[in-house]
Amino acid sequence: MAYSSFGFIGGGRITWLLLKALATRGKLPANVTISDPDEKVLTKVQAIAPNCFQTVTDNKLAARAQIVFLSVHPPIVKDVLAEIKNELQPKSILISLAPVVSIEKMSTMLGGFKRIIRMIPNAPSLIHQGYNPVVFTNGFPSNERADLNKLFHAWGEAPIVKEDKLEAYAIITAMGPTYFWPQWVKLQELGKTFGLSDDELIAGIPDMLKGAVNLMYDTDRPATEVMDLIPAYPIKDDETTIQDIFQTKLTALYNKLTGK
Repeated sequence: MAYSSFGFIGGGRITWLLLKALATRGKLPANVTISDPDEKVLTKVQAIAPNCFQTVTDNKLAARAQIVFLSVHPPIVKDVLAEIKNELQPKSILISLAPVVSIEKMSTMLGGFKRIIRMIPNAPSLIHQGYNPVVFTNGFPSNERADLNKLFHAWGEAPIVKEDKLEAYAIITAMGPTYFWPQWVKLQELGKTFGLSDDELIAGIPDMLKGAVNLMYDTDRPATEVMDLIPAYPIKDDETTIQDIFQTKLTALYNKLTGK
């Protein structure tokens, strides 16, 4: 099935990167409507495909598409759903990109609407290498699942998971890059002060990271053995502090998202 129209409610970072990825692959539908109260946000996202996108400030217009992406923060989901409740068409599909609010809760807010999907997107979807776990409403037609999976795989991997795992994925995979990107940037900055060129660093750091990930996850060696393969460990004395930061901050965030 070819979907002729998308509606995005919320035009921020996630909407921008998902649409940019589709545009790169030539997979944009004929009609895309993006709603957001911020005109600057709309200007940025419209620049991806000026002749294809309609940008509006009225969420109801975006909610009339075949596939409606709910790309807003959890605290305003309830208000947005109340606003668009009567605009969704019987055959529309609502795809929520937000953590916290379950399919059951959204269905209730929408007066029993059942055609709901949840997905937790990941920034590497911009280059078609995202890891975006998906949950379908019970009883969602299998033929439509297959069509939607083709769409989702334009952004990368889209594993089907249990809904009660999504908040964990939000912290581990969706937010995961933010825990490491600043460190990679600092390595590049230091490398330049040590005499390496940008070309040398752009070649060396990504290959080092790919190799390190593969060594840790694509071999049968236990993690302790892998981490013992390098004799020099310059920040070993700070390892406990770093792990404590992860433990404290990410556990607190998980508890907040899950209401624990």
